[in-house]
Amino acid sequence: MGEAGTKGVARDERRRQLVHEAVEEFGRKGYAGASLTGIARSAGVSKAMIYHLFESKEGLSRACLEEVGPPLVTSIAQAQTADDPGQRAQDTFTAIFTAMADNRHAWAVIKDPTLPEGSGAAETAAGFREQLDVMGTVGTRDVLSAAGVDDPRDHELLDRLWEAIVAAAVQWWQEQEDLSAADMAARCTRLLVAVTARR
Repeated sequence: MGEAGTKGVARDERRRQLVHEAVEEFGRKGYAGASLTGIARSAGVSKAMIYHLFESKEGLSRACLEEVGPPLVTSIAQAQTADDPGQRAQDTFTAIFTAMADNRHAWAVIKDPTLPEGSGAAETAAGFREQLDVMGTVGTRDVLSAAGVDDPRDHELLDRLWEAIVAAAVQWWQEQEDLSAADMAARCTRLLVAVTARR
């Protein structure tokens, strides 16, 4: 059991609560636009409590990344098993949204371009981004290999297209608060099947 926190809430529980509120704040506004005052208000604590638990805004941001990064990377990695590239793409979308079911803004937190350069938070985010990028690159390479295409510039272009499609899907979902992660996974699967169907 964690140490006693404020208002009778255990320290560990208070940390989890603040991280949950901060993920949404950082995800919606980016690190640069996020407000510790707003996060504290949403959690029902003082801003001093954030400094007590995380030492700084950057420390809170790093805690958010450590909360959302590993589940997202692990979920996507576990989805890379299908031999058929199209099925693997569908499985990847399902894995992305399943991992973000409780943290809708996880992708935006990891991809945040406003993290302070050289900070621990920026380095942590870069590590997760690299893992995601590698999996995306392997996936697009396999799609082209299955089609007998080996032009490296085709691979580079498809890699960028895939990244843009995922980013657009995640951003669109953030705007559709009535759609669950399961709804979004099903929607992406339906669209992938529609656009890749051979007629």
